[in-house]
Amino acid sequence: MEWIKAGTTNHPDGSRTIRYVSPGTHVMIESRRCPVKHANGIGSWDYTSYFVILPNGTEKEFHQLRAAKAAAEMLKEARR
Repeated sequence: MEWIKAGTTNHPDGSRTIRYVSPGTHVMIESRRCPVKHANGIGSWDYTSYFVILPNGTEKEFHQLRAAKAAAEMLKEARR
């Protein structure tokens, strides 16, 4: 299954959302990166998670893009 980058949104707090779509399906994947402050309060590190989003708005979180893509592809196969 081919995934195409459909758009990027950069937020003022340093977080970023990237949307991926696959032609022929209504399932979308979002990569959400957000800064997490270090425990000592100096600086931050980026946490990225991936969400499979169904047309009805239901979301499921994954920690790897590969896992999110696999789940979305299984959903597409199940709908056939």
